[in-house]
Amino acid sequence: MMKKIKILDCTLRDGGYYNKWDFDNSLVRKYLHAINDANVDIIELGLRNFPQDEFLGAFAYTTDNYISTLNIDKSISVGVMIDASSILSSNLSIEDAINSLFQAKEKSRVDLVRIATHFNCIEQCKEIAEALKKLGYMVGLNLMQPHAIVSQELSKAAELVQGWDMVDVLYFADSLGGMNDSDVVRIISALELGWSGDIGFHAHNNKGLAVSNILTAIEYGAIWIDSTILGMGRGAGNAQTENLLLELEGYQLGYHANALFDLVLSEFIPLQN
Repeated sequence: MMKKIKILDCTLRDGGYYNKWDFDNSLVRKYLHAINDANVDIIELGLRNFPQDEFLGAFAYTTDNYISTLNIDKSISVGVMIDASSILSSNLSIEDAINSLFQAKEKSRVDLVRIATHFNCIEQCKEIAEALKKLGYMVGLNLMQPHAIVSQELSKAAELVQGWDMVDVLYFADSLGGMNDSDVVRIISALELGWSGDIGFHAHNNKGLAVSNILTAIEYGAIWIDSTILGMGRGAGNAQTENLLLELEGYQLGYHANALFDLVLSEFIPLQN
């Protein structure tokens, strides 16, 4: 049996690039019901943003007030993502910026906050993680474009984050969709030289290898795995949740891909088109 992993579906966050995060309420209800029936572990509902000049839908902000209107089963964990650059450019102190976006975990349905960062901002993410931890959240750090970083520097970055003792899962993203399985193995191996906690992987599907790369990542130690319905996301998109769960059904991990098929056909294929 394959080790227990965590599937994080980020359809409403990454798929929001299709429609400015303005999803129909009926679709959201059906999505939440189907994702729960599929036994997905975590849903990343959207971004947590400061007010923007242009119109963006609810999942660009994913406020606690809005989340409270959604019928999310208690068994599923809830996440949101922040961009480190938006925090660092907010003209507020980092702690004040975080406190303006988040309240204490005990008052929020959100369990996990992921910080997306480029390598040149990693050191500044320590204070972001610290502010989130102070509020009681699980913290993920999502390293973008790691394929362009040599292994020694990846290991140093991982060791730096390990020393903070504030990050629960260290993610890497195939940001430009160019990775093969050998790239996945190299990056995980480099991160593990400096990091002893959970590793996560966000695959992109430019080469049609997202699910294949995920299976390689799992084999080499990744625990947290991202996907979206139909692979919806920026550019060529992500690993398809429904396809990934089909691949994993033989490992008896408790996922149910068939719970998603009606949703895919009736709601998400028309939306994608």
